[in-house]
Amino acid sequence: MTVITQDKPTTYSANGAAVKDSILGLNRGNLDQAVAPYADDAEIIDPSGTHTGKKEILASFEVWHTAFPDAKGDVTNQITEGDQVLTEVTFRGTHTGVLKGNGMTVPPTGKKINMPVAFVDWFKNGKIKRERGYYDLAGLMAQLGLSPKP
Repeated sequence: MTVITQDKPTTYSANGAAVKDSILGLNRGNLDQAVAPYADDAEIIDPSGTHTGKKEILASFEVWHTAFPDAKGDVTNQITEGDQVLTEVTFRGTHTGVLKGNGMTVPPTGKKINMPVAFVDWFKNGKIKRERGYYDLAGLMAQLGLSPKP
């Protein structure tokens, strides 16, 4: 199905495929591929903070990849509507590297994680312009043995 947005044709499937391609890049450890679908001035807001521009987005991907180098994301659901894509992903991996963020540094625990995540992406001119990521940070800390299980 094709829709006209901002006077440019965009296909629902192309936007969904771009998100999946980014996740595939994360799975492969190819962070350039992971950041490729984002606009130069894209913004991601998630529990780890706000990341504006490809450079900051790449840096946030590097933090996760360093902490969980074997992490793999499995897309479990995806819904597209116009220029928006909702993607549910389950990330699984082992915490074998340092996790840094929000003023904390977590040394490797060797623990395995299973983390459901939902991404809502807004596209403009074929690129991800805004993304909101939702995941249970307290649950992640519990899986790493750093806090009581919720």
